[in-house]
Amino acid sequence: MELKNRIDLKHKEDKKEDEVREMILNGENEKLEIKSTLRFDLRGGNINKKLEYVVAKTISAFLNSDGGILIIGVDDEGNILGLEKDMKTLPKQNIDGFELHLRQVIKKYLGDNFEKYLKISFSKIDDKEVCVIKISKSGSPVFITFEGNEGFFIRNGNASIPKNRKEQSEYEKLHWN
Repeated sequence: MELKNRIDLKHKEDKKEDEVREMILNGENEKLEIKSTLRFDLRGGNINKKLEYVVAKTISAFLNSDGGILIIGVDDEGNILGLEKDMKTLPKQNIDGFELHLRQVIKKYLGDNFEKYLKISFSKIDDKEVCVIKISKSGSPVFITFEGNEGFFIRNGNASIPKNRKEQSEYEKLHWN
């Protein structure tokens, strides 16, 4: 029985890995965004807090639209980079530490009302961990605060697009009422 459970679990993990790999191969679109890292700047070789903001902005755009999936640990060409470089910048250098930090980033930029719309999981592809965030549509508008400025973003194709107050108001009427 134990062996059967282990085989079933392995099969489930393989299936999830295949699903994630397929999403990556299909590339970014209205429902999928891919980021290389959460905070480690691959060009600069250091921590770049602006990258955290970009991740939070993408999450806010999905929350304000019809939801979607954000995968962290994959570059724009679909190469699996993993989360190792990000994890090395954290006090707790493992998956748990990564998830804790990711949740803090989300709370910092979006507030703490959005946990129920996010499902964070991890998938091992080519022996590298990637983070998969499934984001549902929020029940109300989500604003992101960065350097004292409040922003409102939606998904449009494979991009997170800012809306000004007037556009945001019109969008809200169509989207939530």
